[in-house]
Amino acid sequence: MPQSILLVDDERPLLALLATFLQRRGYDVAPCDTGQAALDLCRENPGRFQIAVLDLKLPDLPGDEVLIRLLETSPSIRVLISSGSAWTSDHLPPEFRPRTASILKPFMPKSLIDAMDTLLA
Repeated sequence: MPQSILLVDDERPLLALLATFLQRRGYDVAPCDTGQAALDLCRENPGRFQIAVLDLKLPDLPGDEVLIRLLETSPSIRVLISSGSAWTSDHLPPEFRPRTASILKPFMPKSLIDAMDTLLA
């Protein structure tokens, strides 16, 4: 069974490019361009996603709020923060920290796969 990825980014061209790249590599990808859409998908299917790739700058909700709600809603999900600035998990509750990592934009698609593999290991 392919790994399921929740891909959250408001930059639609990037979202489409990454979704296509990951799908061609056999991943089951659910792209969302808002935080609320991502939260709704996780609430409807709490165990579906192994990993979420989350941009912190979203048009509807603060990325940090989406992050916490994803971690609370789906106890097994891992979240890879995709951001243009450095991010650390220091502000998160200690139990959430091992389930998060970050990748700095811009990145090569292969780097995304490597970062996801590391987080899931």
